[in-house]
Amino acid sequence: MEVNDNTMDVMLLLLKASLQGTEPCLEADADWQGLFALARQHGVVTLLYDAILRLPPERQPQGDMALSWALSAERTRHHFAHQAEVLHSLAQRSREAGLPMLMVKGMELARLYPVPDSRACGDIDVYFFDRYEEGNALLGAAGASLDGKHSEVAVDGVMVENHLTLLDQNCRSQRRAEQYICGALPQATQDADGVYHLAPMGGMVYLLMHTVGHLTAKYKMPLRNVLDWGLYLDAHRAELSPLECRRVTRRLGMTDAFTMLTSLAAEFTGRDLDEYLVGRLRADDRRRMRRLILEKAYLPHVPENLTFLGQLRLRLRRYRERHWLYRYLPQSRWERIQNTFRQQWRKVVKREGRHI
Repeated sequence: MEVNDNTMDVMLLLLKASLQGTEPCLEADADWQGLFALARQHGVVTLLYDAILRLPPERQPQGDMALSWALSAERTRHHFAHQAEVLHSLAQRSREAGLPMLMVKGMELARLYPVPDSRACGDIDVYFFDRYEEGNALLGAAGASLDGKHSEVAVDGVMVENHLTLLDQNCRSQRRAEQYICGALPQATQDADGVYHLAPMGGMVYLLMHTVGHLTAKYKMPLRNVLDWGLYLDAHRAELSPLECRRVTRRLGMTDAFTMLTSLAAEFTGRDLDEYLVGRLRADDRRRMRRLILEKAYLPHVPENLTFLGQLRLRLRRYRERHWLYRYLPQSRWERIQNTFRQQWRKVVKREGRHI
């Protein structure tokens, strides 16, 4: 996706103003149509709209463009309010059933934003500790099939993901992170609705592995996830010791990924996070990662109708083009190759109607 540099700069300026609650300082009129298209692709329309409303009326979008911004923001807030109602209902049902429920990702992270309902959320992610099947029954989906690490259930029009595990278990680093997070579950806190939330260090490890996991799965990292990361470190600054972060991320082999993510989050959010730059930061890789996020310069999707060898050749070409990314992925090269062969073989077997 080719992006006008000026439009990108305006988006980042408005994002910082939105997150800091200040009036943006635009030096010239913005391309509101191009900016709206860019913001929609990144899922930050409502965040930008919060900042736009702080501009003088004559500097804001006019006519149909103003209506497009307002309607899109209203849809996000309406969806968030409905999700909050569903979450409240689930919390009440889990309390009555004596079933502890932990919330992670979207709705959990929205609390970090100045205006929580400005953070668009796709679904609700919950974890019922070691009572996964009871969680499915509570959600009205007893016997639901497992999709990766969770089952998906529609509750009053909202998709709810019930996690069997908090993270994928495709490599040693992810398994170690899962062990660390589960070891920190006794320190989880409860809110007024009885919903559990990870303690800061456990939450940091989860958010790091989840965010970098986007690169593992799809060679992409959404801008919104980087904003989440920066706001999380800033909000829990008192509880997150940089030395402890370095110790834990080093054990997971994720110190450089932690530093890369933190450096970019500091730029995008306007937060001072220098104390968390605990690993190496390669300037060339930072420039590539920044472009990957902002310009959404992703590699093409691998078509499933290709032959096994065709898919393998395309994936190897993708690997050559993005070999530098492996410095920041939880999977080693060998683990990635193993998983690629395993996934392709399962697809072949499924097509032929057999079972592994």
